[in-house]
Amino acid sequence: MNLRSKTILIVGLLLIGMCACVEPYDVTYRLNANVLSVDGFVSDQDGTTVSINIARNSGLSYYTEPLQKCTAEIRAGDGSITPLKETISGVYTAPGTFRGKIGQTYQLSFRTPDGKTYESSKELLTGTPEIKNISQQFNLNGLLDNIGKKVVASTVDIYLDFDDPKESKNYYLWRWKLYEEQSICITCVGGRLVGNQCVKINSRTPADYDYFCDKQCWDLIYNDNINILDDKFVSGKSVTGKLVAKIPFYHPSKGCLLEIEQLGLSQQAYQYFELLSSQSQTTGTLTDTPPAAIIGNVRNVNDSQDKVVGFFGAASTKKISYWIERDRYSNPIVKSLLGHPVNLEVSSFPPPSFPCVLSRDRTPIRPEGWK
Repeated sequence: MNLRSKTILIVGLLLIGMCACVEPYDVTYRLNANVLSVDGFVSDQDGTTVSINIARNSGLSYYTEPLQKCTAEIRAGDGSITPLKETISGVYTAPGTFRGKIGQTYQLSFRTPDGKTYESSKELLTGTPEIKNISQQFNLNGLLDNIGKKVVASTVDIYLDFDDPKESKNYYLWRWKLYEEQSICITCVGGRLVGNQCVKINSRTPADYDYFCDKQCWDLIYNDNINILDDKFVSGKSVTGKLVAKIPFYHPSKGCLLEIEQLGLSQQAYQYFELLSSQSQTTGTLTDTPPAAIIGNVRNVNDSQDKVVGFFGAASTKKISYWIERDRYSNPIVKSLLGHPVNLEVSSFPPPSFPCVLSRDRTPIRPEGWK
């Protein structure tokens, strides 16, 4: 797993969480300590997935690795059981026909390859209103560095409108996934691509070479901040212009596809995210290592001392896809999608290409709604 993938997995862990009792616990970051992490929601939309990972502090870096070959299932309050299948390493997916039902409770149960059994608390799936409208606005100095001084990139800021229900107490979470077309599928650091392997170059000043994808390919980018709302500030009113995403200019004029989710949370989930948000403000961003792990609602049924990070819950979800137009704006500050300037290897013609491999962060499958 590369560093970028590990970072995204960490972000995914931090962005999903809920528990009956929010408990900071300094367990994840002990030197060379393995900690189980779980995250996922049952949704009333398709696409329910659960990620199971092992978090570890090596002393030099904090990272997660997928835990493979678990046996997992979702148990509903009506007694039905839905098995989950490992579709990507460490990611367990419900059948395509599975959708949660509002008013029903759901619980995760899984067994690890070493025989340990875990289960979550039972979580009630409650409703959330429809997204009424989406709009975009150019922000020249939209993305700043971690200390908030240097402009990293211009952004297209995305806003939405919705009506908060009068008859119920509501808590909201917004998250998004961005599809950006990617032409480079591998970077060989200090080497060249031979077959499908990077081979080191015997040189005092080896270069890093980039190689094109063998087919059309898209990178998947996820939000790295926590965006929540307690409706006590807007109870029963129309919410207009809620900022839900700041999308950098990875291309000066090429459009991109954004998928937005609006989730209805329980009060316990909202409290969890409040604490998590407070930690991220302390450490800088969610990609930084927070000072303490937050234990969620998953437990080892045979060992109460086995602390588990993350959460499995149930949330009504409203999804919407939105095509972002960038070509209407002039002279944006552009951020490299690769993280560095492209450097193509030209020692052979044509240079070799590399497969666009399906993963959590990349796909060769054309997204529905791509223009």
